[in-house]
Amino acid sequence: MIRVAHVVTAYGSAVTILAHKLAALARYPDLDMSVITSPRPTGIDLPDPAVRHLTVPMMRSINPLADLRSIRLLARVFARERFDVVHSHTSKAGIITALAASYARVPLILHTHHGLPYYQGQSFARYHTYRLIEVVACRFRHHLFSQNRRDLAACAAMMRNAERASYEGNGVDPQAVREAADGERARAESDYPGAGLRIALVSRLAPVKRVATFLEVCRALQNNDIEIAAVIAGDGPLRQAIEEEIAASGLSKNVRVLGRITHAQSLLAASDVAVLTSEKEGIPRALMEAMALGKPIVATDVLGTQELVVDGETGFLTPLGGVAAMADKISHLAGNAELRRRLGQAGKERVEEQFNDLKIAEFLHDFYAREHERRRRRSGHG
Repeated sequence: MIRVAHVVTAYGSAVTILAHKLAALARYPDLDMSVITSPRPTGIDLPDPAVRHLTVPMMRSINPLADLRSIRLLARVFARERFDVVHSHTSKAGIITALAASYARVPLILHTHHGLPYYQGQSFARYHTYRLIEVVACRFRHHLFSQNRRDLAACAAMMRNAERASYEGNGVDPQAVREAADGERARAESDYPGAGLRIALVSRLAPVKRVATFLEVCRALQNNDIEIAAVIAGDGPLRQAIEEEIAASGLSKNVRVLGRITHAQSLLAASDVAVLTSEKEGIPRALMEAMALGKPIVATDVLGTQELVVDGETGFLTPLGGVAAMADKISHLAGNAELRRRLGQAGKERVEEQFNDLKIAEFLHDFYAREHERRRRRSGHG
């Protein structure tokens, strides 16, 4: 058996962005799978992880004292459990995991970038600080994966070896998404505020997601006499500001903020159009789920999203911050149900073929098995 631990900072990520992948990996008889997260939050209805679950306190923001404690506790868990492979996700978990796993002498230390934490548009100081931290973390990793192809060259440069960086991709389990969508369809139907074109935006409410742009789009649609019923599903530091802007701009009857939810797939299934206004992504999971459910997409033409959405075939890509362009595409879809159906069907087929977690799990399994055997032979145990 190959003992594998996936590490992610937030509990919610283990049951959202990693759920299908972990479940698919757990089906391989030669893998003993675990996931390590911060403790389960109280007062929030979240499902259990798909595999054995261990907890270590980890903070999403940078806090040197707390981070040192997390590194120490992670190293203790890694040594106690004698994992063969430790595979981290998200930037913060990736840094503390690399240090802890190296200290615990884990044989294979891996990390997947769900979009690099440094990107064009950040301040000079933030960009170069985040990049330096990633470069240092890569000194402790054996291999780096990227969920999108455009970040692969940067990953190879950080690893100082193109053979130590690979394209992993991102995906969902389309059948599991459709089954989950059927579970709370009635609840999702009631989430939309009244009649009109149902628009869903499922996103963390953080600056990089540019949700304020979505509110401008909704105002533009109203000004063009397009009747809409929009929902924003997600939580984050900008939630209060977004809710205040909705109230101040007279959108309360047409736009509703739901906060963190557990029935995102049902919400997407009940929509007519799925939207995303981010300034960058890895490969956006919410849009993959919407496409698996046969929904057309209108999103910003940015890193990550542009690898998933084919403009004019599975939806429409519009310039970052292009309020008028996005409103125009949504207006076009509002008046053409057949176009929505055709784009949605093409998106469904694209996810099945190219963004399928079952295929990604197969790739990761083969990588784990190959590298584990290589290290066994090198140490004289093969």
